[in-house]
Amino acid sequence: MNSDQTLPHSKKLIIIGIGSTGRRILNFVRAHRLYDVAGFAVNAAYKTADEFQGLPLHALEGLSERERREHCFFVAVQWNHLNAQRRHMYEECTGMGLELVNLISPLASTYAGEIRGRNCWIQDGVVLQTGAVVSEDTIVAAGALLGNDCSIGSHCFVGAHAAIGGMARIGEQTFVGINATVFPGTTVGRKCILGAATAIKRNVPDFSRYSTASDNIVIKTYTEEEVEDKLVSGRNIH
Repeated sequence: MNSDQTLPHSKKLIIIGIGSTGRRILNFVRAHRLYDVAGFAVNAAYKTADEFQGLPLHALEGLSERERREHCFFVAVQWNHLNAQRRHMYEECTGMGLELVNLISPLASTYAGEIRGRNCWIQDGVVLQTGAVVSEDTIVAAGALLGNDCSIGSHCFVGAHAAIGGMARIGEQTFVGINATVFPGTTVGRKCILGAATAIKRNVPDFSRYSTASDNIVIKTYTEEEVEDKLVSGRNIH
């Protein structure tokens, strides 16, 4: 990073978490030049080294008042235990008075929607259509589409290339799998799991799992010559 290039934020960022998500957040922030990353932090019980990714590693509880005041923070936990781990850390950090920030890709289109609260990660290629709302501590992965006037609750995870239809409602702490489609006007309850590539056409009650059973998928094997002959323009071969 060139010293003569000014970052958009004056405070340096401390990433909370040292798993794979922490590494991804570091790369994301650096690639898009969102913040100067000062280091990482974890709870003292999990601090087994002084550095992570070449940056200082702090005990969260050991941060001085000055360090808390002069830095901003992001909780880098993905969807473990149906987003409960991220929610717990989010609530711990807000209770400590830490300034949590949103990480929004400049390659996302969010101007027509609204991001409420803090600790949201909006990745590349995400589109928020008019009136779409994303609530606090929610991750929206690359390429997801949030339709007009839909709402995503707090502490959610929306997988890559998922499509949330207009006026749909997603309850708090819900997981939406990769490439899932929630039809317009559908309501999904709290703490639900919507499986990858599912099509959700009806309301889903709280604490439900919605998936496509693997035994509904038929796999038939052919010889190499036969399978090449199955995809011929202008022919419908089964």
